[in-house]
Amino acid sequence: MHPIARQLNIPNSITLLRLILVPVVVWLLTVGYYDWALWVFIAAALSDALDGFLARILDQRTELGATLDPIADKLMLLSTLAVLVWLALLPGWLLGAIVLRDAVIIGGALAYRRRAGHLEVAPTWLGKLHTLLEFALAGLVIADAAGTLPLTPWLLPLFYLVLFTALTSGAQYVWLWGRRAATL
Repeated sequence: MHPIARQLNIPNSITLLRLILVPVVVWLLTVGYYDWALWVFIAAALSDALDGFLARILDQRTELGATLDPIADKLMLLSTLAVLVWLALLPGWLLGAIVLRDAVIIGGALAYRRRAGHLEVAPTWLGKLHTLLEFALAGLVIADAAGTLPLTPWLLPLFYLVLFTALTSGAQYVWLWGRRAATL
């Protein structure tokens, strides 16, 4: 099999589709088509679970997929959350905490790689929970804006839950990578 064909397998194609859906969700939100934005966002979120499942079950895990999948997740989440802040549907402080968490994790990973010469990143269960809650938060805020699910009273507690997981998962990554770096 040609190396390019091996990289462009079904799971990676789904991940690429998720990347293509990022500007679609952003556009739908900015023009006020919240119903459509919700369905496209849900499809993108489900495709995240599907591509990982297929990569494992079909034994089609690739370096490209390992790189593109978290990029697709971050682009979808940060773009969607940024537009929701711009539309005043999400508080800016929450997006700031999420961006700060991601910046600390990326900065720490780059510092570790510089020091160790390599980097093998494995998400923690708390990091996975945080990402799941970010997807849920964005979807529920869009559903509330669309009038599909009237969730306004529940959003503030959800904002604080996502803030809590952002802070604790970020601290967990700092602690884990700090311990690893100390043993080098």
